[in-house]
Amino acid sequence: MSKTIQDDSLVDFSNYSTVFCDSTKALEWAYQNGLSKSAIIKSSAPALLFSKNRNIQNIEKRWTVKETKEFQKTIQKLTEDIFDIVLGIPGIEREFALAISQFVYKFQRVIFKAACLDANDFTEPRLFIYVYGKTGPSGNMMNSLWDQLLFGNPSFTKVDYKLENDKWSTLTTYGVSYWRRFKVAGYETIVYRLAMKLMNSMPSYIFKKEILIPNENELNIEIASSLALHGVRISKIKPEPLSNTENIFLSENIIDFYKMLSPIISKRVRDWVEPSAVDITMSLFKGYLEKEINQFKVFVNSWEKAIGKKSGINKAVLVNSPGNLKGFALACACRKNSIPLISSQHGVTVEISKAHSMLHVGFDNGVADAMFSYNQKVVDVEQGTYFDNAKHYIVGMPMRLIRMKYAKSVDKSVPPIVYISTNLYHMGFSISSKTDYHNAMDEQSCITEVLSKLPHKVRYKTYPEDNRRYADPDPVLNNVKLADNIELFFNKIDMRYLIDGHSVLVTSCATSTLGWVVMSEKPVIFIDWKDKSPLSDDAYASILEGVFVFDDNDLNFHQKLRDFLSQPIDEIEILWQKKKSAREEMIKNYFSMYKGGAGKRAAQIILREYLN
Repeated sequence: MSKTIQDDSLVDFSNYSTVFCDSTKALEWAYQNGLSKSAIIKSSAPALLFSKNRNIQNIEKRWTVKETKEFQKTIQKLTEDIFDIVLGIPGIEREFALAISQFVYKFQRVIFKAACLDANDFTEPRLFIYVYGKTGPSGNMMNSLWDQLLFGNPSFTKVDYKLENDKWSTLTTYGVSYWRRFKVAGYETIVYRLAMKLMNSMPSYIFKKEILIPNENELNIEIASSLALHGVRISKIKPEPLSNTENIFLSENIIDFYKMLSPIISKRVRDWVEPSAVDITMSLFKGYLEKEINQFKVFVNSWEKAIGKKSGINKAVLVNSPGNLKGFALACACRKNSIPLISSQHGVTVEISKAHSMLHVGFDNGVADAMFSYNQKVVDVEQGTYFDNAKHYIVGMPMRLIRMKYAKSVDKSVPPIVYISTNLYHMGFSISSKTDYHNAMDEQSCITEVLSKLPHKVRYKTYPEDNRRYADPDPVLNNVKLADNIELFFNKIDMRYLIDGHSVLVTSCATSTLGWVVMSEKPVIFIDWKDKSPLSDDAYASILEGVFVFDDNDLNFHQKLRDFLSQPIDEIEILWQKKKSAREEMIKNYFSMYKGGAGKRAAQIILREYLN
């Protein structure tokens, strides 16, 4: 069996000619401790792959765009089949079937990584340098699971490396003035915060209705504030901490579940991985499945304690993004206690994205009893999914987004153009059809071929990454720093607080970022990466009319984008105004059906239909 060594003095680095490593500092440390400079370094880290070391190889090189799309296109059907199989078992809850189906989706990451290995990796000496350091709320995500996949190789060694002088931060409002925060958040947030604090200090028996809130989003805050003004108690809830000893909830039929699912999963594994990797990948599937089932059962029990019984007071749960294990368990607990689970849209993405079909099992509408949405298009998409189980209501965008149109002022001390990067790495399988390395190359080209050659000053706003993917800083930032006309803004402050300082907004990918910038009414230049979170065909047709869209697969893409952005700012603004009529129609269809009042509209529905 493989071995893990925490004391590096016990490792003879010179014995290894092939090493798995995703950190430049860890690699330098290994060289200093005897690793041969001729050793092959297998990595997925852009920082290492951008180096000039010819011995550093992209471990994900087999995943071409074509190959990745083949892998992705069958996932939607796979999750639907798994859902049907599990739900077909007598006595199984729908939420449990969703949890297992989504688990199978998440397991595609393991298959993706296993497919990067070759036969020699399972028999010949291999060294894996595992990195420890400061991370975000999800814990250490800076390492691939090579130690688990190569566990059976007796010549495999894992050695630990702790990053020195390590720093990491998460999203903050530090440095953002209270006035600016208030302008974005509005009075609804103040009402919400005060109501929750005051109401939780009052005895519960004076209330007849209560909204339980496990987490927040912009629309939920607005809804809750309106409900509070109608005398509904607003209460924060959270599940009891998971206990490693609470295995009494573990399904006694885990072997039966595995036998039922393994033929489907085994076939998919065999289709994609090296024969030497099949058995260990299936072993990991079985172990992860057992853990998932246990956690689901424990979460259900924990949530039941948190929500309490529906006695003496009408309750409903208002949740954000319940399409995950914790959310499925919450839904199960709510259903058992006849408490409605209500969710609201948390950003413009589903209605504009072409790549989200494989994520249907994680959509909110698969688990919520009711969904509050911004527009008709998102309802159309969600109602067309296999897992749809919600009643849908269109209420429009929350005022936090609507207020972006009041961000008219421009700060002359900052660059007029801001590039809002959406370049987020995933260390493997994601909705992008390109690897992290190739996404980094695209981002680098955009910086060197477009942004750095503009006659205007440009601010490069990094993505405010909460969960650290790689130990090293994004290597494309080196190109930003080399450009005389680009200012690097890497503080982890949400873009919503910075929009009012700029005249022209440039961004990419079908993400919620587009919703914030479009609602500002300032000129928006959108880059549609065809292999990275592209727009859906119908959304593309509408958005093309309403904003300035540039396709990365167009001939002379960089030159066209550069020429457009090189125009005087006032010329870009004149062209923007010419699109106003088409943009208003685009906003109504793909962003917000209404121009305000979403919270009040949704609150009235809850009072009438769920807390009556």
